[in-house]
Amino acid sequence: MHVEVTTTPARAEVKVPLPSALLGDVRAWTRLHPAHWRRTYPARQINNLYFDTANYAGLNANLAGVADRAKLRMRWYGPCLARPGNPQLELKRKQGLAGWKEIVHVGRDFDLEIGAWSILLDDLWAAVGNRAPNWLMRFPLPVLINAYQREYFATPDGAVRLTIDTDLRALDQRSSAQPNVRRETLLADIVVVEIKAGLDDEATERLAAIISGLPARVDRFSKYVRGVMAAPDL
Repeated sequence: MHVEVTTTPARAEVKVPLPSALLGDVRAWTRLHPAHWRRTYPARQINNLYFDTANYAGLNANLAGVADRAKLRMRWYGPCLARPGNPQLELKRKQGLAGWKEIVHVGRDFDLEIGAWSILLDDLWAAVGNRAPNWLMRFPLPVLINAYQREYFATPDGAVRLTIDTDLRALDQRSSAQPNVRRETLLADIVVVEIKAGLDDEATERLAAIISGLPARVDRFSKYVRGVMAAPDL
């Protein structure tokens, strides 16, 4: 079975993690900023299942700051963490500040409260066709599930996009043969602002100008890395 792989445009991506106590400042900054941010989509919950290797190749590449790296996740939307509906498998690529995704729509739903990981992974392999299994061979092990609330904004011309992520949750998957959708890892209460723009000079200049007014500094940040590192040692 052939499954179409779609690729998103490459964009410059920057992240600004900050304490949740500053959420009010971020909202005020968004409301009053001369970029005239507009909501582009209703707020919703995002859920991800991250995969990695036995020696955490994806995690370690991020920690080492490797310029050209990738990570694999299955993403779905909505309030039900345990029942991925209409999920998509995403290979997220990163080269310096530029990021893009290769996406395969899985084409079936799952119930993470029924069955072992071995069965669920067999079903996923069967569903994603003839290209994405190469992704699952590269990153074969389910490591972390996370979820958060996301708000979506963009400039009026759509050239620069902004998201605000709150209520971050993480559930470690390494200690059980079955999915863990109940036992959460304790995370610091933070907010993550992410801003994306095209790679042309004009877009990157606008991005730099916008970042300069944020109430916190740009920093490297990965929700996957943060969730894994916060989990108790196994």
